[in-house]
Amino acid sequence: MTQATEPALNIDDLKTQIKKLNSKAGQLKMDLHDIAEGLPADLEKLPDISVQTYEIYCRLRDLKQQLKTLEQSK
Repeated sequence: MTQATEPALNIDDLKTQIKKLNSKAGQLKMDLHDIAEGLPADLEKLPDISVQTYEIYCRLRDLKQQLKTLEQSK
């Protein structure tokens, strides 16, 4: 998975993005859980939701690390 280069964000921008992504990530996690509990029903939805969930949590990890780095450099 390649990572796109993005412009540097300030601490407040990062916190805002993290908050929004946390909400989306929580919903995707619940969707994934619901699909898993209902298997084999909705089996065709599993790959797409899995990829989306993985990508959003990777993005959150990266933003949180970026925030930590910025906060430590202050």
